[in-house]
Amino acid sequence: MSCNRCEKLPELFFTNSDVYMNLPTDHLRELFEHALEKKGYHFEQVDEGYLLKQVEFEDLINYLSTFVFNSIEQKDVKILALKKGDELKYSSLKHYRSLLEWQVLYQGQEVASIIKESRIKTLFQPIVESKTGEIYGYEALSRGILKDDTMMNPEQLFSKAKAMDLLFYLDRLCRETSIRSASSQGITKKLFINFIPTAIYEPSLCLQSTVKVLEEESIDPDQVVFEVVETEKVVDFGHLNQILDYYKSKGYSTALDDIGTGYSDISSLLKLRPNYMKIDMTIIRDIHIDEKKQALLDMFIEHGQKIGLKILAEGIETVEEYQYLLTKKVDLMQGYLFGKPEEVPVTKIRLL
Repeated sequence: MSCNRCEKLPELFFTNSDVYMNLPTDHLRELFEHALEKKGYHFEQVDEGYLLKQVEFEDLINYLSTFVFNSIEQKDVKILALKKGDELKYSSLKHYRSLLEWQVLYQGQEVASIIKESRIKTLFQPIVESKTGEIYGYEALSRGILKDDTMMNPEQLFSKAKAMDLLFYLDRLCRETSIRSASSQGITKKLFINFIPTAIYEPSLCLQSTVKVLEEESIDPDQVVFEVVETEKVVDFGHLNQILDYYKSKGYSTALDDIGTGYSDISSLLKLRPNYMKIDMTIIRDIHIDEKKQALLDMFIEHGQKIGLKILAEGIETVEEYQYLLTKKVDLMQGYLFGKPEEVPVTKIRLL
């Protein structure tokens, strides 16, 4: 059984459509009727709502959101769109959204196009062993490719995908693209693959395809580390624990990312028993001269050592940061000082 949430891209955009609209207040209905009569739209009242037959849907959304309703009102205007020839039925509810949500969808068509056409590129950033300076592994970082072949800012890509309710699909696509790219590049070191816990509905279903790709590419489970991103936003520890347990049951290692970016209950996080803890760059930046950051790092190291996990400091950019971290029990390091994310991974690190 596969997961429709992760593997089937929903239909998002419509051309000529029958449109049902629900406006909960007299004020909104007056605005709507006046604006549509002025624009020449034909509509009929159905129960407590309105029906517009065979309208150019995107034009309607743009008109209503630009000239008729403000951002607060847009949340209350509910719209159901049906393709030409479709009958109104229970499954039609998947196309029932607020005007604001429809506007976000149409503004994010570039993101939808990237996902639909699998225009994802994987870059690999080296992770080095502190003691030897040798490459320990690589973090796989995903970038969306725009139609002009430039890369879309990853924060923008993922935030828009989340707003469009496409995060499940995008996260899976990035995981699987990372695996195939690592295989094509011949990477045999550890491979750190990011995942967003809230983009995984049911681990045994949502992660089937990811495990299948790893098996198809003959990548040994011992080589793979699945890395939780946005750790500071974790609220459902039970769900995250389910995901980590699934990965562990298949022989993969796990890592917690972004440690130190605001989440205070480090003990609860470490009860998840990851194999790696990544200290965020906000802690590492200027750590050689910041006593508060030094104290935080010492605390994280102490917690990590109690359960035997590896400590990875990320975002290292200066020689001074690097030299300070060498005096601490940090197992692994990552940052621009050792190498930027590249499509073709670096194979040697020049020791300082």
